[in-house]
Amino acid sequence: MSHIVVVGMNTDLAAQLESARRVIERHFLTAGKMLTQAIEGIDALVASLEKLVEALDAKAVAAASGDLRAAAQSLNDLAENHHTRQKAIDDLGHHRETLAKYVADMRASLAYMRAFTVNIKIVSSGIAEAGSTFESFAQEISDCIESGREQLRQMEDELMGLQEGLASALSQGATLSSRINTLLPVLPNELSESAGLMGEHYARVSAVAGDVAGIARNIQKRVVRVLQALQIGDITRQRIEHVQDSIRRLQTDPALQGYEGRLMALGYGLLEQQLLSTIDEFHQEVTEVEAAMADMGTHSRELLKLRDMAYGGKNGGGFLDDLGARIDQAFVLVNEIEKADGSALRTGQETASAANQLGKRIAAVQALKNDVQYMALNTTIKCAQIGDAARPLSVIAIELRDHGRHLEDAAAAGLSELDELTGAAGSLATVRNGEGRLSAAEALGVAANLIRDARQRTEAEVGTLVLRGEELLAVIDSSTTRLAFREEIGETLETVAEALTKRAACAPQDASGIEDPLVDMLEDFGSMYTMAQERNVHNAFVDSVGADYAEVHAAIQRRAAAAAA
Repeated sequence: MSHIVVVGMNTDLAAQLESARRVIERHFLTAGKMLTQAIEGIDALVASLEKLVEALDAKAVAAASGDLRAAAQSLNDLAENHHTRQKAIDDLGHHRETLAKYVADMRASLAYMRAFTVNIKIVSSGIAEAGSTFESFAQEISDCIESGREQLRQMEDELMGLQEGLASALSQGATLSSRINTLLPVLPNELSESAGLMGEHYARVSAVAGDVAGIARNIQKRVVRVLQALQIGDITRQRIEHVQDSIRRLQTDPALQGYEGRLMALGYGLLEQQLLSTIDEFHQEVTEVEAAMADMGTHSRELLKLRDMAYGGKNGGGFLDDLGARIDQAFVLVNEIEKADGSALRTGQETASAANQLGKRIAAVQALKNDVQYMALNTTIKCAQIGDAARPLSVIAIELRDHGRHLEDAAAAGLSELDELTGAAGSLATVRNGEGRLSAAEALGVAANLIRDARQRTEAEVGTLVLRGEELLAVIDSSTTRLAFREEIGETLETVAEALTKRAACAPQDASGIEDPLVDMLEDFGSMYTMAQERNVHNAFVDSVGADYAEVHAAIQRRAAAAAA
């Protein structure tokens, strides 16, 4: 009856060990495959890092830095040019006001002269000797004055239009001056500072790329060591199989099932030692593997610091975004300044064109003055011929000539002021950026393109690196999870070991009569060993048998020596 119970127990133990063996085989095999993929992933990661360093072209970065500095200088030039043009527009306004006063003086002179022509008509009508001569003179003078008044009216309209354009340009310039005073020199200084920081930034990214490559290679070495340590899975699996096979032989070999169970108890004792040794070695190695995997995961997460260095955080931003924002802000300011300067330039051109037309009108007024002066002189001569009766007309003619001189003075002053106006208008077209330098827009555009190109290349490589780094982390985390099964099989192995211990407790104190089958059983078990540790446990068990089994031990030694010979 007891023999039947032992067989049932043998069957249960082998099945339990089979379950543990399969778990070990499945998890270690999967983890090994994953870590092999990790090695390949690290190779790709290091290759991408090398590409990243190539993307951080020092010459391109230096060129972009130089263009940023040039853009900063050009921005300062733009501000200076803008203030110069604003002053020129302001000067235009002053010259326009002065010219308008001279036009008003000319209008006043013409008004007096028009009144005198009326007086000539009235006075000459009472002088019989005058006939129609003076009335004809008066009408000619009146026609000239009306022509002059029309020229002056058009001049006033043109000056008013010019005033509106200047007022608009001054208002736009004042608004922009406020913006310039707010952003300059802060913005150019920031761009100059960024030019230096950009080189430092990319140098740091390049250095970190080198550090990350070193980390990746270090992880690769750790992975290789873990893969080597994972051999414990195969070792444990094989040793469990050997214990299973030995249990089955105890169950099925009729030669071992006699001798009142004494031989089987000894067999259980040896298998107990083999399984306990397997469990201890397994736990020790797996503990080291788990520690190595955790350490490897920590190092792997350091790979992502390259992303933080490149962008200032997981969500981007940081130095490159700040620099891009500054460049965009500079572009807006440059466009505003250039738009205002373009408007000022058009104002200067329009003013120059208006000045040309005004010059023609003043010349026409001057020509009119000559005609009036000539007719007034003829009137004076005719009055002298008539005598005392025409004396009042002579006085009026003299007054007319005097106001003609006033008109001449005002016209001459107007022409002089017109020259000043023309010169001020021309100065609006002469303000330029620094000789031999790119314009602010050109410098900013070149810098922006270089930075955008470098950033796009860097982003592409860093994006690939982050993806591969995260894939590597996922593989390592999955591998760690796969190996976290110690509790899953530990209880099973401990249960089987306890059962073997109970069976071994029945081992006899006297092996007399079973020496030969004991030697056969031990040799049979030993023939399955593939691990040195198994043979060490086997030999230790034989040694532990003691003096009572001296003959057995001696027989085993003789057979081993004979087999070796």
